[in-house]
Amino acid sequence: MKNVVIILISLLFMNFNNNNVCLAKNKETIIIGLDADFPPMGFYNEKNEIVGFDIDLAKAVGKEMGFKIEAQPINWDAKEMELKTGKIDAIWNGLTYSEERNANMLLTKPYMKTKPVVVTKNDANINKIEDLEGKTVCLQKGALAQASLISSEVCKNAKDIFYLETMLDCLNEVKLGKVEAAVVDEVIARYYLNINSKENCFKILEKNIPAEDYVIAVARGNEKLKNTIEEGLNKIVKSGEAARISEKWFGKNLVCFNEEDQSAKKITAESTKENSDVFNGIFSGLLVTLKLFFACVLFSIPLGLLICLIRRRNIKILNAIIDLYTLVIRGTPLLLQIFFIFYGLPLLLPAMKISNRFLAGSVAFIINYTAYFSEVFRGGINSIPIGQWEAIKVLRIPKFKAIEKIIVPQSLKACLPSICNEVITLVKDTALIFTIGIVDLLSATKNAVNISANVSIYGVTAAIYLFMCCILNIIFKLLEKRFNYKS
Repeated sequence: MKNVVIILISLLFMNFNNNNVCLAKNKETIIIGLDADFPPMGFYNEKNEIVGFDIDLAKAVGKEMGFKIEAQPINWDAKEMELKTGKIDAIWNGLTYSEERNANMLLTKPYMKTKPVVVTKNDANINKIEDLEGKTVCLQKGALAQASLISSEVCKNAKDIFYLETMLDCLNEVKLGKVEAAVVDEVIARYYLNINSKENCFKILEKNIPAEDYVIAVARGNEKLKNTIEEGLNKIVKSGEAARISEKWFGKNLVCFNEEDQSAKKITAESTKENSDVFNGIFSGLLVTLKLFFACVLFSIPLGLLICLIRRRNIKILNAIIDLYTLVIRGTPLLLQIFFIFYGLPLLLPAMKISNRFLAGSVAFIINYTAYFSEVFRGGINSIPIGQWEAIKVLRIPKFKAIEKIIVPQSLKACLPSICNEVITLVKDTALIFTIGIVDLLSATKNAVNISANVSIYGVTAAIYLFMCCILNIIFKLLEKRFNYKS
């Protein structure tokens, strides 16, 4: 009976996969991948439906060419892998042209142009690009931020540059005064400021920054789908449907399909030349990861031991505070704690504002891991037999000397496996610091993949993480051997 059930389940999955393949080949349904947090190109509305300019445009093309469109939200950093593995049929969501993407995917002719703009607060003393010299600037991750802007005068004159996930994050950074300016796509900036009535809070600097092309990507070898999409775009442009959709979302016709303009390709090629060595960025990200790791280890382990020893003194008020501290820290996500230290704390206590992003991230990590290490040491100290504590009292050994010579060495022996586990977890958790605009190892890898469209870079980063964890594992094995008195 068990074998029959296994065979039936296998046939069911085989039939399901075959149906999907047939749909893709017959073009009855085309699955387009998109970042569902990218208004107005593609996003969730109040009814939890995916809508947007690109969605309407894709549906119009599908209606014209006789196939249905299925919008599939994806991790934008893994878009190339989604396409290569066949999980989606096309990337259609404000994808900008680059030579690397053209080499790794089939790209259609440009159907729209956009350019980056600089957004600042209305009361900021910034009226032209030159005023950004010595200022802090944040960029929205994506083609425009990673390609044409990195080599532009906007970033060359800036003091510090930070990369954030969404445009909303960039505008919030400007609003809170953490950065002086944000650089985002013009069409998205104007849409967001208009929809959310933010015109009175922000201003857009007028600057002729070269435009870039929006294209649609399909997998290499799928020329039939590429030609079908281009044919459909050509038809809806001639019929005026494309112009109607554009006016609905932007108030004017921004569709430029079939217009010949090589400026974006030239700019992208120049920026690619300056950023061709992606491993320089990965190395810089690795240094940030190592700095955060060592800062956290050097502070959190001693502080964890100190808190554990304070708890041993059985002072009720202190123990209640420590219990509350460990409960809150262990009961809330580390990511939320990072946000609170960097964004929430300045709003609650302006005097405790931490402007330095790396410092804010380090403080959050140290506070988090101190709580975990204190519990690890508590377990180690509690494992020491009660007879040893009584012997210390009988022999009248001074407390500090007893802790140094007797208690700590024995508790470390019991704690080493747990400490090793926490330290290795810390190596991987350092990737969370990217959420406040710090480019660590993983974030630098994502940037490199966005620029080069080469997902194999993820393998290099995985090898680096694995190597670091192996080194730490070897070190702790040697320490365990050192504390193993029996051997």
